[in-house]
Amino acid sequence: MRVFQVISVTLLTALLTASAQVLVAGKCPTPAVVQFFDASMYLGKWYEIQKLPFLFQERECATVTYSQESLGAPVDVLYQELLPDGSIYSAVGSAVVTNSSEPAKMDVYYPLTSFPSPYWVLSTDYRGHSLVFGCSDYGLFHAQFAWILSRQPTLVNKTLTDLRDLLASVGVNVNKMVATNQNEVFCRAMDQ
Repeated sequence: MRVFQVISVTLLTALLTASAQVLVAGKCPTPAVVQFFDASMYLGKWYEIQKLPFLFQERECATVTYSQESLGAPVDVLYQELLPDGSIYSAVGSAVVTNSSEPAKMDVYYPLTSFPSPYWVLSTDYRGHSLVFGCSDYGLFHAQFAWILSRQPTLVNKTLTDLRDLLASVGVNVNKMVATNQNEVFCRAMDQ
């Protein structure tokens, strides 16, 4: 049994490292999320400013657009990014609140994955910025996900620093965050 655990941990570590996941020893942290989160104010387009590297998010000009057909319905998620060949990759999913007393904690489901992605809104002013954190436990380790989003392709440095500080306070190694290219000229194909 011990050999199986060592092999499992080794394979998981290799898989997550190869896919640029941020793997950390121990259980997932449980940071506070936005109280009284209002999904209707969160809807619309957000630009990815920085992220912890993630398997399918390796391109540039990433945006995510949230929409909802009716109050209480799942939130539709449209993730898009520019591929190196100039084409646009899109993934469509849905976000579902996991606990009605904490509506800022959601699971995002994409059709091609068999597991949900945790999506916790740690901070947002709805008009300018959003800080999203997710974490998945894998026994002795956990994988962290984080995104700093903005309603515009840029974000004020003070806000960016404050959001990175908040992430660091919950145990995220912000030195592993990478900037997403949102250069207007480079990303022009995303608007066509």
